[in-house]
Amino acid sequence: MSRFNSAAKMEEDLPKARFSKENIQDTFFIFSFVKPYRTKFIIGLFFLAITSGLSLLFPTLLGDLINIAVHGKASKYFGSSLKSVFTVLGCLIFSVSVLALFRIKWFAEVGEKAVADIRKKLYEKIISLPVDFFYQNRVGELISRISNDLSQIQDTISTILSNVIRQTIILIGGVSYVLMVFPDLALWFLSVVPVIIAFAFYFGKKIKQNARKTQDALAKTSIVLEESLQGISSVKSFTNEKFEIARYSKGLKGVVDLAIRNAGFRGAFAGTVMFLMFGAITLVLWVGLNKVQLGLMEIGTLNKFVFFSMFIAGSLAGFAENYTQLQKSIGATQRVKEILNEISEVVIHKDVEPKKPEFKHSIVFKNIQFVYPSRPNQTVINNLDLTIEKGKQIAIVGPSGMGKSTIASLLLKFYEPTTGSIELDGVNINSFDPTAYRKLFAFVPQEILLFGGSIKENIAYAKPMATDDEIILAAKTANAHEFIKGFSEGYETLVGDRGVKLSGGQRQRIALARAVLKNPDILILDEATSSLDSHSEQLVQDALEKLLLNRTSIVIAHRLSTIKNADLIIVLDHGTIAEKGTHLQLMTIKNGIYKNYYTIQAMEKRAEIDE
Repeated sequence: MSRFNSAAKMEEDLPKARFSKENIQDTFFIFSFVKPYRTKFIIGLFFLAITSGLSLLFPTLLGDLINIAVHGKASKYFGSSLKSVFTVLGCLIFSVSVLALFRIKWFAEVGEKAVADIRKKLYEKIISLPVDFFYQNRVGELISRISNDLSQIQDTISTILSNVIRQTIILIGGVSYVLMVFPDLALWFLSVVPVIIAFAFYFGKKIKQNARKTQDALAKTSIVLEESLQGISSVKSFTNEKFEIARYSKGLKGVVDLAIRNAGFRGAFAGTVMFLMFGAITLVLWVGLNKVQLGLMEIGTLNKFVFFSMFIAGSLAGFAENYTQLQKSIGATQRVKEILNEISEVVIHKDVEPKKPEFKHSIVFKNIQFVYPSRPNQTVINNLDLTIEKGKQIAIVGPSGMGKSTIASLLLKFYEPTTGSIELDGVNINSFDPTAYRKLFAFVPQEILLFGGSIKENIAYAKPMATDDEIILAAKTANAHEFIKGFSEGYETLVGDRGVKLSGGQRQRIALARAVLKNPDILILDEATSSLDSHSEQLVQDALEKLLLNRTSIVIAHRLSTIKNADLIIVLDHGTIAEKGTHLQLMTIKNGIYKNYYTIQAMEKRAEIDE
C-alpha cells in the first residue's frame, strides 16, 4: 500500500534529524542527477573554493589598513603604503565578484537542468504506475510532489549546497587562523560553538518535522483547489462557492499555522545563535580592548580578530540556517523516492518495443474472482467464466455496482484477478507486456475525458502520426464530421478543459472517432449512450453500428435496446453471471432479470413518446 494514504503513517515515517545512513543516501540521490552537468558543477565548486578562500583575506587587509593608518606599522605581506594595500583590496574585490558571477550562474544552470531531469523521471514513473495507484492517491497530492518538493530540491542544488561549502571553508579557515594567531582570544570566542551546534541539531529536528507537515498540508490544499476547479459546474449549480472558499481557507489556515510554528523554531534558533555569538564578540572586545590600553595589542590587530570573528559568526549562523534547509530538502527527497520506488507497470524506455500479440480465436475468463485492494472484504467478481470469441459482440448488463466495469478493467489489465486467469488464445495475459497487449483495445468510457487541445489533436490521440485524411475519415465514421465543420475553426477548434466547450454527444462522438482511428482488434464500450438525449443517442448508435461491424466488442450497456443484436448478452448479479444468451433467448426466461429490465425500459420509452 502506498505511504501517501495515511496521515498517521506519514507521521511514523518522519525522518530523524541526524545524518543517518539513509539521509546521506538521500543527499547523494539528489546529486546523482547533477552527473550529466558535472563539468560546470565542478568548475563552479572550484570557483566557490577560491572565492571563499579569498574572502578570508578581507579581515587581514582591513586590520593592516588600520595599523598602517593609526600606528604606522607596515603590513607583513603588503608593505607600509596605504595605496598598495588598497590596490590589493580592489583587485581582491574584483576577482571575487567575477568568480561569484560565473559560480552563481553555473550553479543555477546545473540546478535547473538537474531538477528538470528529476521532474521528467518522476513524471515518467507516475505515468507508468498501475491504475490502482491513482485510485489510492489523489492527483492534487501527486502534483504537489512534482512542484513543491522538487522546488525544495532545486534550492538545495542551486544555492544551499554552495552556501554550505562556502561557510564550511570560511569556518575551517577562519577558526584555524584565529587559533594560530590569537589563541587566547579565540578560546573565549569559540567556547560558544559547541552550544550552537547542539542547538542546531535540536532545532533542526523540529524544523524538519514541521516542514514536512507543512508540505502535507499544502498538498491537501492543492487537492481542494484541483477538485473545486475541475468540478466548477457542480460548485456553481449547488451554489457552494462559500463552502469551497471555507474549505480552502481552512486548509490554508493549517498551512499558515504550521509555517508560523516553524518560523518560531527558526526564530528561536536564530535568536539563540545571535545572543551567543554577539555575547562572545562583546566578551572578546572587552578582553582585547584591555590589551590595547595596556599596549599589548594594536587596535588594527584587534579589529582583524573582530572581523574574523564576524566572518565566523556569520558562517555559523548561515550554516545553521542552511542545515535546516537541507533537512527540509532531505524530507522532500524522501517523498520523491517513495514514488520512484513504486513498482512500475509499464517500462517506458526499451531497446526493442514488444510486438502487439495476435488475437486469433478467443479471450477466456477462467474462474475469476476479484476484490479491490482498497476494499478487501467485498468480493466484486465471483467465480466468473466467460468466453469472448473473435468477431463477436458481447454485451454485459446488470444493476450498478454489480461488476460490469470491473470486467473491462480486468480485461485491460488495469487490475489482476485475485484468483483465476484470463487467457488470450490459451496464453495468460499476465505474460504479455501491458503496453503491447493494450494495443489490441480501444476503450470508450461513459465519462469522456478530452484533453484541452483541439478537436484534431483529441482524435489523433489514438494515432499521433495520423494524416488529416485519416482523421477526417474517422470523424465521418463516428458521425462527428458535420458538427465539427460547423465550428468556425473546424478541426482546430479548442475543446476547453476536459472538453467543457462541447456537448455530451459531441464529446462521445469524438471519443468514437478516436477509437475508429485506432482501428482496434477489440472495442470496449462502457455505457457509451447512457447519458445522452434521444437525438445524440441515435447519432452515436449509428456510429457504433459502423464501428462494431465485424469487430470483437464488449459493450457494457444501460439501455438494453442498444444491445438487442449482440451475439451474447451477459447479465451480472453481485459479480456472478445470473443469465446469458441472445436477446430472444433471454426474453423467453420467465421472470428473468433481463426480461424484467427490458420490459420496464420499453414501458418507460413508450411513456416518453406518449408525452
